[in-house]
Amino acid sequence: MPITYTSKYHCPEDPGGIIGEILNMGADFTDPAQDALLGWTLRLGDDIDPAAAARGLLEKYGLQDGPTPEGACGELVRLLRETVSYSQKRLDTHMCRPDSAHRPRRRGGRKARHFG
Repeated sequence: MPITYTSKYHCPEDPGGIIGEILNMGADFTDPAQDALLGWTLRLGDDIDPAAAARGLLEKYGLQDGPTPEGACGELVRLLRETVSYSQKRLDTHMCRPDSAHRPRRRGGRKARHFG
């Protein structure tokens, strides 16, 4: 059964319109911005790059640069701006070792050294 979102802000880059709804609330939004960003990230489709989605939303709402709004809404904008800098390639490099640098684990642990 597919999920149906009713928010007017719903789009592939903002499933359920969570970011749009928060930006519309402005100063009335007081929840932790980190929770909102996590909820947004978890709703993104597997084929959507979070950095590209964040960039698109910031452009859509004219928030890609300049001063941030006050409060939790401003914190969410700051987090979205930070998300833009983490492309999938950058995440793969930081979160996973490149194949050429990967060394298999030794089995059996280290040999005990005896001194003395």
